[in-house]
Amino acid sequence: MKEPIILIGAGHNSLVTAAYLARAGYPIRVLERGPAIGGAVHTQELWPGYQVDTCSSFHVLIHLTGIVEELGLARYGLRYQDADPFAFAPFPDGTMLRFYKDVDRTCAEIARVSPRDAETYRAFVGLWSRFNEAVFGAFTAPPAPQYMFPAILKRVGRDLPKQLRLGRSDTLVQTILTPYGALLDELFESEYVRAPLAWLAAQSGPGPDDIGGGAFLTAHTIYHTIGLTKPIGGSGMLSEALAAVIRDHGGEIVTDAPVRRILVRAGRVRGVELATGERMEAAIVVSGAHVQTTLLDLVAPDDLPAALRRRVAALRIANGMGMTIRCATETLPRYPGAPDDVHNGMQLICPSVEYLRRTRNDAASGLPPTHPALVVMTPTATDATIAPPGKHITVIWAQYHPFDLAPGVGTWAAIRAREARKLMATLEPYAPGITDAVTETYLKSPVDLQEENGLIRGHLMHIDMALDQLFMFRPLPELANYRAPINGLYLTGASMHPGGGVSGAPGKNTATIMLHDFATHGLRRWVRPAGLAVGGMAAAVVVNRRASRRRA
Repeated sequence: MKEPIILIGAGHNSLVTAAYLARAGYPIRVLERGPAIGGAVHTQELWPGYQVDTCSSFHVLIHLTGIVEELGLARYGLRYQDADPFAFAPFPDGTMLRFYKDVDRTCAEIARVSPRDAETYRAFVGLWSRFNEAVFGAFTAPPAPQYMFPAILKRVGRDLPKQLRLGRSDTLVQTILTPYGALLDELFESEYVRAPLAWLAAQSGPGPDDIGGGAFLTAHTIYHTIGLTKPIGGSGMLSEALAAVIRDHGGEIVTDAPVRRILVRAGRVRGVELATGERMEAAIVVSGAHVQTTLLDLVAPDDLPAALRRRVAALRIANGMGMTIRCATETLPRYPGAPDDVHNGMQLICPSVEYLRRTRNDAASGLPPTHPALVVMTPTATDATIAPPGKHITVIWAQYHPFDLAPGVGTWAAIRAREARKLMATLEPYAPGITDAVTETYLKSPVDLQEENGLIRGHLMHIDMALDQLFMFRPLPELANYRAPINGLYLTGASMHPGGGVSGAPGKNTATIMLHDFATHGLRRWVRPAGLAVGGMAAAVVVNRRASRRRA
């Protein structure tokens, strides 16, 4: 192999793919458009002495993938610490709940507001934990049903789905399809329990009334299995460790190298062209960019079937998700009467399901929420290495905030500072004095997330995490195997199965597919029908037949 394998983008999934390939002995060149690596998994010194996560903070699912152990990331400086309790929910009347990795401790908390809900919660976690362990375990398997579903059934047992809905005999599918707002009303009597569970379910994007939202409610049980963790030194320590693996195995990472075009001739990849006009030859290219960026912007229209381009363009991407304000603060947020451990994990400011529903409805109308729901994170509570002595970092993530604003609202450039003040004003009654404790701020609106992180419409998950855009449907059935219908072009990143979040699973899966292809067919790309048992089969066959005709 004369040319290196080129990877577009140095987000954590691209780095995972590159690390596995480099470790297998393949020459690697990663091209990053910006000045720093990591994409949404990046830590930066925003102010002297403050190491601030610029996007993601907590890591969960990566601990189910084997990536940390297989790549030996601890040898490259990656150290994780637990964030427990993983969630703390204060309420306007002074009531508060903590959710611990330990189910017994969590149920003891819930029993203070509802003994009945405590028992329901215990049963809920018990029933769903085993199923979700199997589902998340399938994240690092090919998303085709012939591989994924047998693996899940083997782990959970064939009789488990019969009684997964508490008190009823409805099917597993119906439970998953039910909006989580309706499930919460059915299962729990206390709003003190419903509200934080709804806000946790909303973190991947769905609202309380969205079909398929039940899957995200049940998924939170994974916190009781593997907990909530964060790297010491900041989220970007994961990216730095992956980069060290790549370089240690002879790979190259080039920053400030935006790719303008993927070069294709006669149906196969020939390399890339940078924004500077420089061309780099490569028989294999992996894109970690958004699937629409890759196939609609970087690939020329004539190099893809028109029908596939239309399907990619039609992928659903919600009108934004949220915005963040990152602050240097003199103190941690002080929640009156709260124990010290409440700063360890996520602090959930969402007093009711109806409150969350209103924020969703505001955004659907193109309006920033009147009363935003907040996730507050205080990493310096447990990691003193990331701020000057005695100083702190407070991060606020808020939903839902539309990317496209309604007429008359203005632009995000004009309203961003005002909306950031609204976030602080929302937190202030829960943590009096926090506004005055702020000394520095760094804001990201949905537009900033697109411009700085390449997240189209500010969507952290690339495309909606809806049931018809998950597993073997992500992003489309004919693309779900991480292969584009162009010889030598592979896809990774949050657009691919299993989706967004810090898991590294798309990166590992792409590397697995590539290494299989290389071992089976050498470096000549092999395009085959997706072989799916459900929707999209015809489209997959058409795309691959067209690709085959071009190769001929």
